Amino acid sequence: MNRRTLLAGVGVAFASSLGGCLDGSVGDGDGSGGGTGGDGDRPTELRDATFTTGIEGAPAADEPPRIAFDEAASRVTVEGTISYSSSSCGEVALDRATYDAAESAASVRVVGRRDAEAGEECTDDIAADSYRVELTFDGGVPETVEAVEDGEFDEFVVTAP
Repeated sequence: MNRRTLLAGVGVAFASSLGGCLDGSVGDGDGSGGGTGGDGDRPTELRDATFTTGIEGAPAADEPPRIAFDEAASRVTVEGTISYSSSSCGEVALDRATYDAAESAASVRVVGRRDAEAGEECTDDIAADSYRVELTFDGGVPETVEAVEDGEFDEFVVTAP
């Protein structure tokens, strides 16, 4: 009889210890968890994407872009340098900045493009410009960020972490 009482007590203690594990955040069946495990909070939306050219310290045009995470500020920074044709008619532009909350994945695409006005003569040279894209989220940072850099001579695709 004491053995049954002991086993019942062990069963209750074991079930009680699992209570914190069974709080409804078991994930979506893909083994990824609920998104708020030991990795910190994941954002639900992209709040802002700022694009700046002519920055100091960016990777060279023949190097892939650099991705940096700042969890405390809920920000991801992508920096690089892109080449484009015609210094008089070309430019570096942010083509896309998106965030998929279900996948906790952000994507940035920066392009070097020719942008001639009608009737404008363009020089026949190659130019390059550095850039920075800052993505600000509502809380935390995405699990992954993909940066695509599409320049005149190179295309780089980098995924971090």
